[in-house]
Amino acid sequence: MSGRTHRTRLARAFATAQSMAYQKALAHVIACSEAGLLPSRLDRQGMEKALAVLHQALATPDGPASARTRPHHPEPAETAVTTVVTAAPPAKAPVAKAPSTKAPSPSKDPRCVALSEALKPVLQATCPEGAGGYGGALQANLHPADADVLGGVPLIRAALRRAARQLGWRVQTLGHEGERVAMVLVHDVREVPEEFADALEEGRMRSSAEAAERVAAVMGRRDPDALGPGPVQRQTEMFLGAAKAAIAANPEAWS
Repeated sequence: MSGRTHRTRLARAFATAQSMAYQKALAHVIACSEAGLLPSRLDRQGMEKALAVLHQALATPDGPASARTRPHHPEPAETAVTTVVTAAPPAKAPVAKAPSTKAPSPSKDPRCVALSEALKPVLQATCPEGAGGYGGALQANLHPADADVLGGVPLIRAALRRAARQLGWRVQTLGHEGERVAMVLVHDVREVPEEFADALEEGRMRSSAEAAERVAAVMGRRDPDALGPGPVQRQTEMFLGAAKAAIAANPEAWS
């Protein structure tokens, strides 16, 4: 490998390690190389040594040349000093602790508790028929204003997690809020027992067939709305129905 290739590889590694622009890293590598600081071989050990040298030279005020020529001055040895104490030093004033700025967990919010209770039957309804409660998933695409009324996307995700865990799910959730839509998603990632595998596969096939039918409608320039609400729209309506029920049953939580 040529010296130029060595420098390029070393500069890229140093730029990554230091979060530095590549051209600046390359200039530093060239300066250290011309100063005779870098090892001649850049195998694994050589690369590690070279990166250490580059880091040390970068911290040196006068750069690579100073790192090569600066004499080493050992620290002076400590000298034992005997001091006669004539008075006790003044006591230090107690330092007041700054108040905690950590935000409370949304899972402890009364709105989260109420919403999670209302969502449990909704999550159960998303499980494929005959799958023993496995394979459930829900996606709701909300208007950002509706998400704010409920407490925000983080609180909604916490409510979904709480409801799903009470159903025995091993949970994965996602949440994203844009200008036009707030999306929340939860699904059960448990391994499915063999006895329920066929039912879960049948549910997936039905979902795939419905998705293919809607894609065909769009490709054929037909209105997919003629097929009725899609899966996400149906789940969003189920979610909103549960949310309205939660607010009606627990108005004090949202007061």
